[in-house]
Amino acid sequence: MISQASFYKSKRLLLVEDCEPVRASIKGMLQQIGFEDITAVADATQAMPLVKKDSFDFILADFDLGSGKDASQFFAELSQQGLMHVNCCFLMFSAEPRRMPVLGVLHGSPDGFILKPFSYVELEKRLTKAWSSRAKLLKVYSALQRKDYEAAKLALDKIINAVNSSSLQALRLMAEVLLAEGNFSAAGKLYEQVTQQRDFSWARLGQAVTMLQLGEYQDAETLLITLSDLDDIRPEALEWLACLYLRQGQAEQTEKQLAELLRMQNSHISAHLATACSLQIHDKIDACSKYWQKLIQQYRFSAFDQPDYYFAFARLQLEQALLAKPADFSALLKKSADALAMLPQKLTTEHAEPVIAVLRARISLLQGNIADARQQFSLLESEAAATEPAAIHDRARLAFALGDIKAADNYMAQLKEFVPITANLTGECQRLTAQYLYRQEQQRRAQIRQWSQAGIDQTVDAEQSLSMLRKAFVFMPCNATLVLNLLQTLSQLPVSKPLLSLAKFAMTALEFSHKTASHQERLAQLLTQLPDAYLD
Repeated sequence: MISQASFYKSKRLLLVEDCEPVRASIKGMLQQIGFEDITAVADATQAMPLVKKDSFDFILADFDLGSGKDASQFFAELSQQGLMHVNCCFLMFSAEPRRMPVLGVLHGSPDGFILKPFSYVELEKRLTKAWSSRAKLLKVYSALQRKDYEAAKLALDKIINAVNSSSLQALRLMAEVLLAEGNFSAAGKLYEQVTQQRDFSWARLGQAVTMLQLGEYQDAETLLITLSDLDDIRPEALEWLACLYLRQGQAEQTEKQLAELLRMQNSHISAHLATACSLQIHDKIDACSKYWQKLIQQYRFSAFDQPDYYFAFARLQLEQALLAKPADFSALLKKSADALAMLPQKLTTEHAEPVIAVLRARISLLQGNIADARQQFSLLESEAAATEPAAIHDRARLAFALGDIKAADNYMAQLKEFVPITANLTGECQRLTAQYLYRQEQQRRAQIRQWSQAGIDQTVDAEQSLSMLRKAFVFMPCNATLVLNLLQTLSQLPVSKPLLSLAKFAMTALEFSHKTASHQERLAQLLTQLPDAYLD
């Protein structure tokens, strides 16, 4: 044996393998190596709560895990949620050679890959190698976990200068740290130095990424197109090409690259989200709505289900309700509420709960439950700040509708100044979505002012005046001046069932609106003019 059995005896290992006989066989090998604390499960769904609950020293997962997440996706989810402690080694195995991610070691990469069939001797060699490599880079990983890039670079320098078996991995990490810091020129020079020594795929892709970040779009595009012809790097090249075209506003090319990427990897969540983002920011709203519906239907209750699908679809239905004719308003509002209600319980995480609460508050407000909406809004101060552009926009819309313009403007300022954490495809989508939503909100506020003024100016046709005022009212019901103008117009029209519902909503909204002495005087006069049915 390469390592003493006593070393492994003290280590905790999680084995993820969907085939029971293979799982039993590998567990036997691990026991032969010296492991005693072994937890074996069939898939990522069973494994996730175990990793959340306990710390493991090793995670060993089969690449193919049935119909759920594969080992690579499982690893990505663990990394994104920060569930693996810095000492943990993650290894994958498969009966077929598998392509490992080329760029992204900074955010975590598997510590090893083992091709089946393998003996317990080969398994121990790989486990020992992974542990040894991680031990050499432990200070680096610890610093990266703290996002202390300066400490990480100091530790990396020592490993690179020592020229040992970990130096190449240290070079990759150093280049990605420089990218993360925004030091694109230095990263580009480092990638160029590496490619002069040897033509590594990760270094060539790194060069293309630095060109993109430096705005050298033509050179980046040329290199990425070349790399997209190489099997080992094709998915990453397509993803970065999509990012490049998205940044340049080339909708057709963006969607073409994403479609090709999804043809290769149908469950590529980032590509799905980017496709929907491209449709939205290019105002293909109907196509975007259908795409979210498709994703909900395709992945509902699967390992690839995402809360964002339900949130995005609910928002689109809510927006359509706000702009709809009175006859269609309730049905579209119900569709928005139904989309949220469809969200599986397992997706209602701590991150998702505040988003759900704000969306429900927005819907509740439009249903006339203003007190509930205000209560939820008052709780926002105790919640963590929203980090996604759409979630920030939700809060801005809720504050604006409740008449808290100062809070709404603060959220809008966050949207205007939004800077994504990463400069990849996901980050680019977030940046463009923030810009789109900020621009959309500015245009909507201007439109609300126009509707409101048009309603006031229309003195001959009361029905036309009401139509304009109602359009403004659904976006900002808790504005006393607007509500009083709406009620003034209602007093000129005969009572009907639809108008009765609108009048009651307006009266409720007025209770929660800030009213000046002038507003109070005007209200007193209006109460003598409004039909009794509106005042019950």
